Amino acid sequence: MIHCAICFHNTGQLYQAAYVALLSCFANTNSALHVHMVVDDSVRPYHALFEELCAAHGHRLTIHPAPSVPGSVLSLFHENSVGKYTAASLYRLCLHELIDADKVIYFDCDIVFERDIADLDAIDVDGVWMAATHDPERTWSMRKRGYYLKRLGIAEDRYFNSGVLVLNLKKLREVSRSSPDGNVFWAYYRELAARHPHLPYPIYDQDMLNAMLSRDRERLALTDASFNYELCLFKRRCLPMDALRGKILHFPALKPWQKFFPAHMIYWKYFARTPWGGETCERIAERMFDPKDTRMRMLMDVWRSPGPFRWLWKLLRHTPLLRG
Repeated sequence: MIHCAICFHNTGQLYQAAYVALLSCFANTNSALHVHMVVDDSVRPYHALFEELCAAHGHRLTIHPAPSVPGSVLSLFHENSVGKYTAASLYRLCLHELIDADKVIYFDCDIVFERDIADLDAIDVDGVWMAATHDPERTWSMRKRGYYLKRLGIAEDRYFNSGVLVLNLKKLREVSRSSPDGNVFWAYYRELAARHPHLPYPIYDQDMLNAMLSRDRERLALTDASFNYELCLFKRRCLPMDALRGKILHFPALKPWQKFFPAHMIYWKYFARTPWGGETCERIAERMFDPKDTRMRMLMDVWRSPGPFRWLWKLLRHTPLLRG
């Protein structure tokens, strides 16, 4: 049986995104799953929805109450409130305390599976703490490279997104036994905060994990980008659905329920099969035809008729102004 976990605080309609993530996962696997949901009281009204979903597909569900994250750790992050990030972003770092298994696959709510989760389960994490995805197409500005990556000691060529992780729970329990809090991550967070009292660009758990593990090849194994394919990158926003097959897709920014880009259709494909599926066309239309969003109209024109734009770019590329 494959153990997988999803952790969240319900901000708005995030429970619907979590439902889509699980539904897409179930639709693309024949393996038996044990789903672990780590949630706070904001999700309690929707427990029955997830119980029915898992039962309908023959998978086991365990709902874990939110773990206790030390206040001294929460205070390290900006705006510890319902907003861009919440304490739920740190629940994944407590999974070794909650789940009685040797390994678990963690994924965010803004994930859509277009490949079998068993492919993730097949990744060997023996001896390491976790496996994560490095995306070589991610680019960094010179300012962030110097002020951010270098300052925190993050290896750019090994920077990973924490939205999909294969966690070696057995190993994490072993290394946490010697930690004062019983959790190896909390001690490191305090140590890093002491060295850098004004952390730049903090992304709750992700940047801290990268500062902790990106340079350590004995603790972190990296997978290819298809296991956590970030659709926020500009040139991926207009990819056709055929180009997205065989990947685990991630919407770390520009969420489908906030904006519309052509590649978001993969999310709405599964949303149409949820209890709210009857609202699919209406919701897409609300996001596609926002009169204030001039960039979206331009992208839709490019997507529908790329030929003239390619011709225009070739013309401009040979002008003296662009040649410099």
